[in-house]
Amino acid sequence: MIPVEKTTFGVPRFLAFIDLGYLNEAVKIAEEVFEVQAREAGNAPDQNQLGNINATRQSLYRSIFISAYACFEQNLDELCNMKREKLACLLKPNDLKDRGIARSIKYAQKALSAAIDTNKKPWVTLELLGSVRNHLVHYGPSFNDSGEHSKLYGRLQNSDLVSLRPMICFDAEQLEKVFDVLLTGVNDFSESMS
Repeated sequence: MIPVEKTTFGVPRFLAFIDLGYLNEAVKIAEEVFEVQAREAGNAPDQNQLGNINATRQSLYRSIFISAYACFEQNLDELCNMKREKLACLLKPNDLKDRGIARSIKYAQKALSAAIDTNKKPWVTLELLGSVRNHLVHYGPSFNDSGEHSKLYGRLQNSDLVSLRPMICFDAEQLEKVFDVLLTGVNDFSESMS
């Protein structure tokens, strides 16, 4: 039998955005713990401990960002599938070559006649977040001297959703803003298919 304190709850895939709330709560709890540890380590003669705490914080926050983006992506995919079933549309999202949110958007526009303007907010910001997600997953938080990396670095310098130290970093407030953008995207996507 599972101990009561280890009991957990899950949500159906079409409610995956609820996981964003759980991730947001995790950030708040983690931030409290990290702040206490950083204060204690800040007074220590060996500053390696503080550096390790901050490196751990960034590793966790980048993982939370990637998980949050995955929740967003899953939710759009599931919204497409639910609408497809309701309309008895034969074309499935998986029939398209695209992947991720690009596939969901293209499917919603072409198969479900959704009016999604990706040149407006929140989609412009979501495209930037998708670029951050892809960079973190495929290259990690650092940048090299390639043109592609330099271009992304330049775009991120003006964003209040990430910090560059010089690698990609997040703080708790930035992650909360990211969650807000993701939820706005879910709402906009849902409304476009109504």
